[in-house]
Order: sequence, then C-alpha cells, then structure tokens
Amino acid sequence: MQAVKNVVSRVFGWASVIIFAVLVCTTVWQVFTRQVLNSPSTWSEEFAKICFVWLSFLGAAFVFGERGHIAVDFLARQAPLGIQRVFASLVQVAILIFAALGMVWGGIRAASIAWNQNLTALPFTIGWVYIVIPIAGIAIAFFSVIDLINVLKGDEPPYPDIDEADEPRGLEEAQEA
Repeated sequence: MQAVKNVVSRVFGWASVIIFAVLVCTTVWQVFTRQVLNSPSTWSEEFAKICFVWLSFLGAAFVFGERGHIAVDFLARQAPLGIQRVFASLVQVAILIFAALGMVWGGIRAASIAWNQNLTALPFTIGWVYIVIPIAGIAIAFFSVIDLINVLKGDEPPYPDIDEADEPRGLEEAQEA
C-alpha cells in the first residue's frame, strides 16, 4: 500500500509542478500583452485563476500525502507514545470524515450544480473548476487511511519528525556559530 501511496503522491507532486509552470507562463503572457502590447489577453486572467485553484487543491493533497501539512501538535508530542497514537488516529479519522463529506461529496455537488455554467473567456464550464475539489478529497482520504493504518500498526510515528532549522535558535547557539 505504501508503494501506491508513493505513486499517487508523486503524481500529485508532478501535476502541481506542471500546473505551477503553466500558471507562471500564463501570468507572464497576461502581463506582456497588457503592458507591452497594450492589448490585454482575453483568456489568460481567467485561465490563471483556474490554474491557481487547481494548484491549491492538488498541492494541498500532495503536501498532506507527504505529511507536511500544518499541525499544532506541541501538547500531543508531550504525551506517551500510546496516547500520541490515539490523538493522531482521532485526527486522521476527523480528516477522513471531512475529506469524504466536505470535499468529495460536497465537491461533487458543487461541480454538478455548476456544470452547465459557462466561463466568460474560456470554452469550459465552471464545473471543470470545481471538479478538482473531489479529486483532492479522494487523495486526502486515501492518504489519511494509509497514515491511520501505519500509525496504528506502529510503522510510522504518530507525528513526523521535525526538521531542525539550520539557523541558531537561541542566544547561546548564535554565539557559538
């Protein structure tokens, strides 16, 4: 299962990189046509917004799959390992419920409602913008289930290790450097 998680994570990572590159190119084109040619592109602003929405959701799913999301776990890390596993499991279950109900079910409903609403400058409907919500929700739910299983089995720590910063943290470390 870990191999499947790695493949899915890699796909979301590369999709995020590609969408980011397209977003940058589209924005540069918009600025160029507006400032240099004095004739703004009619499609690039709307397309950049769509790329940004897709990048946000796919990037969030990617970061979640890498266990790099924001977490306030200071107090949970102070507890014994068994309690940490309980806390981490409860959090994963809450995330799974939100991903399934809020993102997958809610995203499908939002996309279906907007499926016939046309965008003004592009030959797409708004439903194509919203369809990324359930896609990211499925990925987050998938990652959450795998993380929950790994934490319960003891294959992964309840909370990932914190990478230490290269910069000194206190006055003593600054004076030593």
